[in-house]
Amino acid sequence: MHPLIKQITLEPLLPRLFFTGFAKGALLLLGSMLITHSSVAVGVDPEVAFNCQWAEQAFAKPTDHSTGDTHLPFSFTYGGQQSSEFINDWKREVKDEKLGETTNRRTLTLTDPVTRLEVRVECLMYQDTAGVDWIIHFTNKGSKDSPVIEQVKAVDASVSLGEGNIVLHRLNGSMCQVDDWMPFDQSVSTGKPINFSAGNGKGRSSEVPPWFNVASSNGGVITAIGWSGQWCASVEAKGGKIRIQAGMQNLHTVLHPGESIRSPRILQLHWQGGDVLRAYNLFRRTMFAHIMVRIGDQLVVPPIVHLSTGFYEGNDSNEQNVLSHLEAIKGLGFEMFWLDAWWHGPSGFPKSMGNYGFPIERVEPADRFPHGLKAIGDAVEKEGQGFVLWFEPERVVPGTLIAKEHPEWVMLIGDNDGVKGSYNIGGSCKAWGGLFNLGIPAARQYMTDYLNAAIKAYKVSCFRTDYNIDPLPFWTLMDAKDPNRAGMTEVRYVEGLYRMWDDILKANPGLFIDNCAGGGTRIDLETMSRSIPLWRSDNTLNMDDKKPATFLLAALKNQVMSAGLNRYVPFSTVGQKGASPYLFRSGFNGGIAFGEDVRPNDYPRDLLKQGIAEGKRIRKYWFGNFYPLLEVTASPRDWCVLQYHRPEKNDGMVMAFRRHESPYGTCEIRLREIDSAANYSVTLYRSYDLEKTLTMPGTALQKLTIEIGGVPGSVLVEYAKKR
Repeated sequence: MHPLIKQITLEPLLPRLFFTGFAKGALLLLGSMLITHSSVAVGVDPEVAFNCQWAEQAFAKPTDHSTGDTHLPFSFTYGGQQSSEFINDWKREVKDEKLGETTNRRTLTLTDPVTRLEVRVECLMYQDTAGVDWIIHFTNKGSKDSPVIEQVKAVDASVSLGEGNIVLHRLNGSMCQVDDWMPFDQSVSTGKPINFSAGNGKGRSSEVPPWFNVASSNGGVITAIGWSGQWCASVEAKGGKIRIQAGMQNLHTVLHPGESIRSPRILQLHWQGGDVLRAYNLFRRTMFAHIMVRIGDQLVVPPIVHLSTGFYEGNDSNEQNVLSHLEAIKGLGFEMFWLDAWWHGPSGFPKSMGNYGFPIERVEPADRFPHGLKAIGDAVEKEGQGFVLWFEPERVVPGTLIAKEHPEWVMLIGDNDGVKGSYNIGGSCKAWGGLFNLGIPAARQYMTDYLNAAIKAYKVSCFRTDYNIDPLPFWTLMDAKDPNRAGMTEVRYVEGLYRMWDDILKANPGLFIDNCAGGGTRIDLETMSRSIPLWRSDNTLNMDDKKPATFLLAALKNQVMSAGLNRYVPFSTVGQKGASPYLFRSGFNGGIAFGEDVRPNDYPRDLLKQGIAEGKRIRKYWFGNFYPLLEVTASPRDWCVLQYHRPEKNDGMVMAFRRHESPYGTCEIRLREIDSAANYSVTLYRSYDLEKTLTMPGTALQKLTIEIGGVPGSVLVEYAKKR
């Protein structure tokens, strides 16, 4: 053990620290937070060519197959027949295009010579990172209704992973539990399929996450699903192969002449070898290069944002107390300021959900915001910060403007809890109201126009959209009106959601979307291509009880969420309070949603300012490879240690956390991607102040024993290879 590593200790939290409430909100990024990102890979991984070759064979004409195998990596049932029984008799065309330097597109079109149903697959093959990305479109080009289309599996592919144990690596979803996003494994046994689906039957795409990795000691396949509705998936070992299926769960529909629908989006990454963590980093590189949100050519990263009134004034938020939070954070280094759900009038959250319309001023509660929301936006802009503003455009409470003026745009279910036209879903969220039907073009356009007008008038930098309603019961009720059109309500709704987000982004250059859905229940491939999840779970909402122990629990939850979700989604945040290094670092994940009230005179402003400065300094490492160096648990007795390594820079950092009940003063870890033959410059931080810089041989850096003397405690180690 290196002597200076042994010296790393952290005293218990200072009793003078203030622990107060917490604000629900979202995070934004602008200005210095826009980071131009080049490829994080050094050289070209062999999986890049491997995945391209797989796609070229999978989406090809029969004559293109060297083996003569004509099985396609997707399936569907048409007129009661499985596609494998007839698809090779359909006309097949292939078109290849080059989309820039890093992406090729192959379009495979299959046409039924009898009914004229066209099945078009648009497949993207990446030339710089590993992975294959596709969507299937079904179009009726005939003159009458098509036969029924159902059981559409956007991916239905079998792979050989060799002998030995097959493991399905998954994550917990956003269920508002202490172990949200924690990884877990399932053994894949022959003849025993593992079936799972979105939302526990609610239609939310990431209450059960749409990201999974099937692995053996020889390699595996990562699959990501892009469908912000009710998807389903299965993994089965059979005949020496692993069959992976995923698609929309509820679809049984004819298509009218000229009508089209799309499938869920699929991104698959075939990887080699037995290093599962390396596979996740291959996937992260593809997310960075091809999926994640950009403004221009710059990636959007989570901001360092203050949540203002969310867990303090709530529905009593007004111009005066909102601006008092803005005044209090001056000079601390915050990049953004957000106002959450409570600004809506006249009744606040949730009873005013559905008060949207023109002129936009009638939505604002004049008694609380006499100068309108524009006054807040102007003040935030004057302070040089970005403005994060909350909306919930998809829920309509009875009696609101939309409910009264456009009831034809609202899906309702029965009479529940004595409120006509409401639907109490129950559970922890108690969401209620009707569902605004984004599948109706006029409704979608109206909402798009309203949101665009508000974004421009209030100078919004981040459109924070929330979604506290379970959509599947509404979709199912609508589908019941015509059994041969089951699933069409969901399809049109999801398509409408994507269209609305795309139109808002196009109309507001420089804007980005924070994807919140009662926490993190709509984080999937398609939403990730349009938004960034700045509220990945509602499981830190209990921080409003103002107890120090609750802050520690939130820190533990944040550590778990980062250690799990960062494998697939490089950037995500949720709330955290506390200016100490342990608390602030626990909540920092490239940015932070900071929810503590800094207005008290005895608040440790200098400490918080140091934490924010550290966050800005270390943010660069989140673009690197990610390694959870210990098993991820939710136990307060354990440690959590995370490494971020930038291979192109030969540098990185380690964040080590000794949790608040841990009896263990030391932790042995093995760092990844360290050159044992090289020397490294190493800087150690137990507080925000630099403790010491030293030179360490790679052999010593590879095997670290970190000691933290007090609980809770954290250590930050930054390193860079010497030339």
